Amino acid sequence: MSKKREISLKSYHRRRENKGLFFILPSLLGVSIFYIIPFFRSLGYTFTQGIVHLKFVYFKNFTDLFQNSAFQTALKNTVIFILAGVPILIFLSLTLSLLLEKESCHWKRFALLTPMVIPGAAFLLGFRSMFDSYGAVNTILSKFGDFNTDFLGKHSFLMLILIYIIKNVGYVTVIFSGAISTISKEYLEVFRLESSSGISYVRRVLLPLIAPMTFFAVVISIMDCFKVYREIYILYGDIPPKEIYMLQHFMNNNFLKLNYQRLSTAAFLVVAVISFLIWLLLRLQNRFRPE
Repeated sequence: MSKKREISLKSYHRRRENKGLFFILPSLLGVSIFYIIPFFRSLGYTFTQGIVHLKFVYFKNFTDLFQNSAFQTALKNTVIFILAGVPILIFLSLTLSLLLEKESCHWKRFALLTPMVIPGAAFLLGFRSMFDSYGAVNTILSKFGDFNTDFLGKHSFLMLILIYIIKNVGYVTVIFSGAISTISKEYLEVFRLESSSGISYVRRVLLPLIAPMTFFAVVISIMDCFKVYREIYILYGDIPPKEIYMLQHFMNNNFLKLNYQRLSTAAFLVVAVISFLIWLLLRLQNRFRPE
C-alpha cells in the first residue's frame, strides 16, 4: 500500500471519528453538566467537613460512615437483595427465553413486556390491592380459614423481590431471546450427533455462545436493583420496613438533612462498587468468550 493511500485512509477515519463525536456531543454535554461534573464536584465533600469553610479530614468520613448503623442496615439489605434477586431474574429469564424459542405466538412476548409499559404507580396500586391486609389474596385465603398474612409487612422483602422480577423479567427475556435467535441451528444439529440431552446442549453449547449477552443482562439487572427505591417509596413512603431499607433511602435521608459529607461518601462508595463489578464482569466475559 502506497504512502499516499495510507495517509488518505487515516484522514478518512479521522473525519469519521470527528463526525461521530459531533453526533454524540449534545448527549455528552447534557450528561457532563447534570451528572459527571456534579459528581466530581461532590467528591470534595467526601474528604472534607464543613459547608462554608471546608476542612480536609482524609478518610474520616469513610470511617464514620461504616460505623453508622443506618448505613450498615442499608448496605446489608442492598447486598442481600442483589444476591437474591439477580440470580433468580437471570435464571427465570433464560428459562422463559428457551421455552419461547420455538413459539410463534407474539402475544406471549408482548405479555412479558406489559409490566414495563404500565406506569409504575398504576402497577403498584394494583399490587397493593392484591397483597394488602384486606386485598384480594387475603380475601381468598380467608375463605379457607384464618390464613390472613401480612404480605407487605412481615414479608416485605419477598414482595420486593416479586415486584423486581415482574418489572424486569420481560426485558431480560427479550435480551436472551435475541441472543439465542442469532445462534445457527447447525450447532444443535452437530451436537445431536453426540447427545440428545437438551440440558447438555444448553450448558455446553448455548451458554458459552451467549456469554457476552449474559454478562450484559447481569449488569443491567444489577443496575435495576438500585431502581427499586421508587417502588418502595410509593408503597411505604419515607419510612419503609427495616428489611427493605436500601442505600437509596440512606442517601435520600441524608440529602434531606443536608448532610452532604455523608451523602457524598455513600454515593462515592456505590459508584466505586458498581464500577468494580462491571470491570469484574467484563474480565469474566473475556475469559468465557468462545474462541
